[in-house]
Amino acid sequence: MVIGVGGILSRVLGLIRDRIFAYQFGAGVELDIYYTAFRIPDFIYTILIMGAISAAFIPVFSGLLKKNVLFEEDKIEQNSEAHKLGVGILNIFTFGIGIISLILFILAPYLIRVIAPGFSDGEMINLTVLLTRIMLIQPIILAASNIITGMLHSFNRFIVTSLSPVMYNLGIIIGAVFFVPFLGLLGLAYGVVLGAILHFAIQIPALINIGFKWQPSFNFNLKNTRLVFKLMLPRAFGLMGHQINFVVITAIASTLTIGSIAIFNFANNIQYVPVSLIGIALATGAFPTLSKKFSNEQKQEFLITFATVFKNILFLGLPLSILFILLRAQIVRVILGTGQFDWQDTRLTAATLGIFGISVFAQSLIPIITKAFYSAKNTKIPAFITLVTVALNIALSFYFVKILSNKGAFYHYLIERLHLTEVTGAEVLGLPLAFSISAIIQFLILIFIFVHLYDGKEIQDITKSWLKIVASSAILGITTYLTLRPLSQIVNMETGLGIFLQGLIAGIAGILAYIIISYLLKSEELKNILSKLKS
Repeated sequence: MVIGVGGILSRVLGLIRDRIFAYQFGAGVELDIYYTAFRIPDFIYTILIMGAISAAFIPVFSGLLKKNVLFEEDKIEQNSEAHKLGVGILNIFTFGIGIISLILFILAPYLIRVIAPGFSDGEMINLTVLLTRIMLIQPIILAASNIITGMLHSFNRFIVTSLSPVMYNLGIIIGAVFFVPFLGLLGLAYGVVLGAILHFAIQIPALINIGFKWQPSFNFNLKNTRLVFKLMLPRAFGLMGHQINFVVITAIASTLTIGSIAIFNFANNIQYVPVSLIGIALATGAFPTLSKKFSNEQKQEFLITFATVFKNILFLGLPLSILFILLRAQIVRVILGTGQFDWQDTRLTAATLGIFGISVFAQSLIPIITKAFYSAKNTKIPAFITLVTVALNIALSFYFVKILSNKGAFYHYLIERLHLTEVTGAEVLGLPLAFSISAIIQFLILIFIFVHLYDGKEIQDITKSWLKIVASSAILGITTYLTLRPLSQIVNMETGLGIFLQGLIAGIAGILAYIIISYLLKSEELKNILSKLKS
């Protein structure tokens, strides 16, 4: 819940950030440059930092704490194995990523030409290179900050770590509001650096509070450090595939209509809100518990924790998938429909969001399955599956974009279903379509293997919950859809308030129907009602 609240604040600021971007630039060349420049720093951060923290550092560090921490005092013993590991990993990653960033700083002009082959204008390429070089400071700072996050999570200090992403988005917003008027697009890059500094700074007091003292040395236990890297490498390869996926998507989008990169990123940022708030938040909160249960050989408790979190994510994620599909236009118009973000941008982004919505439930469930594998110190299976599905996604992206570019029967079917007649640039829809199909396939493969390896009654109970949630979600979808049309005759659809009210009321109606049916199915009241009706 703490992570969820922090995530809500962070995502709300993220949406405000995107609204400011849309107002200032629209879905045009400026944001295409910005999002392309972000790819290289994000590549480093995701592979090396997220891979190390989630899959490797926390399980090893938590395991050492069992021997070296007096839990009643919540302090780490100086020069204990846990303390040495924390200092060593912190220094190794900060220094190492600094070197990597320096190399990429030099190679940026060549890399941008690979990432964005559609950028033929020399000024666009030069500006993208400049933004990339500025933002390469970000992964160095976030390297240190996220190692600190891992240590604080091991002490169950979730409040301050949940606020750090909030501060990150706040820094970017400050850049957009105060730096851009003076520095132009460079202001966004400096805002990213400011956000990274704030992300780091807010965690320092909590780190001091747990008794951690930084030391300027690489004096660490080789065995424990080697174990972190051993666990990290498969995860890093899996994340590398995921990041290569986004690099390829950016490369493809750069060859399409101007603004395609921005449209994809706008829609992806919106659809990622429930994935982050539900899937990632619950999985992150459960990860230390799952790790400890498995380490203590408490298999039944491990599976109970997994099944409980899985069912909670499914209960929230599946209806949100449906709501994103049905309310896509209302969501985009309310969040982004302002300033330079015109009607064509709105329609294309809404269609992209609707296609993303198909896989929101699957994307939300993947983190808890992956975290369960990590808790069992099995990083190879999820990494391999990620690489396979990324390869599938890349292949499908090329395929669907080509199909849509040919403007054949499938193109016209999609245009008609998504109400995009007379809108140019619909080829970009091939990218979220490939993404959603790949995400659903990845989820299905992961859960199949997990059930096969860790079969138990708790896992089998998920099937019953799945069927009930699907039934309730179907009612939610029908209720929301039937409520939308009459509301369009009541509210003023020419105003932002009218669109907001239409989406809000229809969504609330669907959610109420979902809650009622879910309650009836859970308590088996519905079965009794149907029996009475039949008799």
